[in-house]
Amino acid sequence: MNINEIKELILTIDKTNLTYVNLKDKDFSLEVSKLKELSNSSINQQVESIQKDNDNVDQEKLSNNVNNSTESIIENKDLHLITSPIMGTYYGSPSPEADCFVKVGDKVKAGDTLCIIEAMKLMNEIISDIDGEIVEIVSKDEDLVEYNQVLFKIKEFN
Repeated sequence: MNINEIKELILTIDKTNLTYVNLKDKDFSLEVSKLKELSNSSINQQVESIQKDNDNVDQEKLSNNVNNSTESIIENKDLHLITSPIMGTYYGSPSPEADCFVKVGDKVKAGDTLCIIEAMKLMNEIISDIDGEIVEIVSKDEDLVEYNQVLFKIKEFN
């Protein structure tokens, strides 16, 4: 096939409803595909369908978030929260090679050191104000913590 025959073939295919053509000969191969034109109504239907799907997903996410938040509030209602009195860097041990002050599951007494917050090169010990069991340690070593950010969740002994 010469170039003029190929052009003519492509123009002929373009005038048809075919969207894909694959021709093979012993020393020649031609593959042509074209995009199907979409009408405005078909595009609008697809957009509406996507929006409905997104709305359904958003409603499901919102419902799940509300349920998770409610469960979290119910769980946290029985927990005592230890918060950071200052902004600084959290350290769970007195030095990098030392053991952590506390781990999840540890029993603590009022006055026990839980962690250190470094602020302006000053090391500030964070001390438990209740007797209880460590349920969650919210921060990790070298995390930047904000003022009033929750550091520990403690289940108080009755």
